[in-house]
Amino acid sequence: MAGNFIISFDCEGKWGVSDHLNDYDAYLTNKKLNEAYSKLVEILDENEINATFAFVGAFTMSTDEYHEHKEWFSDVFVNGQNWFSSFNKSARQNQFEGWFCPSAFEKISNSGAHEIASHGFSHLPLDQSLIQKEDFLREMDLIRKVAQLKGISPKSFVYPRNQVGFVEELFESGFIGYRDSSEIKGNNRTMNRLGNLLGEFNLYSSAHDHAKTDKVIKIPAGYFLNWRRGLRKRVPFNLTCRKWANLIADAIKQEKVVHLWTHPHNYIDGENMYNLLDQILRLVRDAVKRGELVNLTQMEYVENRLRL
Repeated sequence: MAGNFIISFDCEGKWGVSDHLNDYDAYLTNKKLNEAYSKLVEILDENEINATFAFVGAFTMSTDEYHEHKEWFSDVFVNGQNWFSSFNKSARQNQFEGWFCPSAFEKISNSGAHEIASHGFSHLPLDQSLIQKEDFLREMDLIRKVAQLKGISPKSFVYPRNQVGFVEELFESGFIGYRDSSEIKGNNRTMNRLGNLLGEFNLYSSAHDHAKTDKVIKIPAGYFLNWRRGLRKRVPFNLTCRKWANLIADAIKQEKVVHLWTHPHNYIDGENMYNLLDQILRLVRDAVKRGELVNLTQMEYVENRLRL
């Protein structure tokens, strides 16, 4: 027996920050995004690691596809705010940088090595306290439509902002696994961020237990790879490496799961992020070669659990 390693990327572009876009508008360009995806694929290939890239459906579209399917972008409200308000403002100015980046999707699709999962159609939060069931079902319908447009059939899911909701409806929509959430949650966003930041200093975090077998598999939540930006730059590089070395060792010893998740756009402005990821994946690669760790995509993990 061996431990399991999963790595997943939340692929969002500007959709991930559409309700607080101002801080990110300048650096989320298609050129920078494409450079990040290319470099990440290079690092994964060098370390012989297969990953899951969970794409926001709208992000994979081209501007021509958008103009052909404008009805997909009709208003939906979260806490009284139109989720598409920032996008609509950009669209009126014919500015689609960071909103549509099909070339990033194509880099992953053409690689043939990595799973393409879903991260929603518009990165709409899917918590049952925030949206109605009909909004969730509309998002699922749009995922199907854009998947058909792109010739893919995603079966594993990453909830936007890790806000899990409508799990039964997710299963009925064709998904058989989703990445669980273990982040600190609450109404105070600043306190949530502080709590998650403090967790970066915990060298004694444990690998996760395997998912229970069910009709829809909760893929172990894993841990966010520290985004070395702002206050998070103060977390020592070597401390983060030690944290992940300990997690990998624990997964091996306990035959559990270590799941690393991150965003491609974090590598655009995060300090020394590529080197950080490479250092961790080198540890994974060596453990895989020793037979102590098995590298799985989210879907491979789900399929393994369903076979039990």
